[in-house]
Amino acid sequence: MLITAVNKKIVYHKKSLPVFILSLCFTSNVFAAAGDLISNTVFITYDVSGLPGTVNATTSFTEDRRINFLVTESNGGAVVPVISDMTAAVLQFTVTNMGNDTHDFLVTAVNTAPNPFGLPADSFDPLPGSIQVFVESGLTPGYQVAQDVVAFIDELATNTSQLVYVVTDMPTVVADDVAAIALITQVAEGGTASVEGAAINADDNSRISPAGTYSNGATSVVAGSASSNPDTSAMETVFNDPAGAAPEDVATDLSQDVTGNGQHSDTGVFQVTSPVNLTKSMTVIDTLGGTDPHPGATIRYQIDVDVVGNSAIDNLLISDLIPADTTYTDDSILLNGVVQTDADDAPTDFTRAIDILSKPVVSIEVDLSQGGAVSVTPGSTNTIIFEVTIN
Repeated sequence: MLITAVNKKIVYHKKSLPVFILSLCFTSNVFAAAGDLISNTVFITYDVSGLPGTVNATTSFTEDRRINFLVTESNGGAVVPVISDMTAAVLQFTVTNMGNDTHDFLVTAVNTAPNPFGLPADSFDPLPGSIQVFVESGLTPGYQVAQDVVAFIDELATNTSQLVYVVTDMPTVVADDVAAIALITQVAEGGTASVEGAAINADDNSRISPAGTYSNGATSVVAGSASSNPDTSAMETVFNDPAGAAPEDVATDLSQDVTGNGQHSDTGVFQVTSPVNLTKSMTVIDTLGGTDPHPGATIRYQIDVDVVGNSAIDNLLISDLIPADTTYTDDSILLNGVVQTDADDAPTDFTRAIDILSKPVVSIEVDLSQGGAVSVTPGSTNTIIFEVTIN
């Protein structure tokens, strides 16, 4: 008997016997989703005494619903600066659906410890009852109190992510104090847009979620009941979410977040420190083109103003005194490379050289808030340059 394989068909040849052709056909989705029916069919074609015949057989299974998702703090692995008695301080997190079905996700936030970034140690909690969680609406980037009002993640598709904000108020605290906050996410049923789905608090392999309260107190979820269902051809639910990466990453019962509990969490940190970073440098340009600070030489000052964290800054005003034994150089102020007027002529611009009309100039002033009308967004840098001459 000679056996050969041709085009995924197995062909049997033997003199005086009928010829049988075995054909294997596979039907599957490369990107199968939960509930998809995946079938495998075998076909046999043959001839007997010159007459053709066929036989086939099929086996199928339904792809299980694998629940897998990840919560990550999205502040770049750094603390978020806050000030004492601040209201609406914001931590940012990202929730990513890595499973094979669309889901809603319920979210809540809790105090935790230790500080995931090390020192200083966690030392305070936000004001009691002030922690709230909101989902980014997509209308305007960054937390917007009038836009980001939904307290659960709605219809998050496979391999997509959603930004979530933890918003809270600060007590009276001192410099460098730290508060660690964990965002806890619980998987829920999807299927209906704009309607919060029921929590999925158990899978078919005896894994359960602990009880918890979500959606800013509007949704209470009971703990799951362990149930191990035998494998069948029907779709089953399988918790495959990872454990929290560190001790401060907790479940809603405040125990360590473990593998396969239908929940995942990560932790962000508030630290009492300035949300505005200020750096100043200078360049000396002498009359011969060198760097000797002799009388008549020019000093070019550069001020970099960085707004960090997640909250916009209001009424941001920069003032710089002209040093003694120097004279301000008229019309030398630049803001982000744009020449500014020396006159107090807002709204033409919001920069001025104070006492320009009755010299000497005693200071320069740059109002980044444009008279209180503009908030400076986090992540922005403004560069101010001006010059003086050594007397």
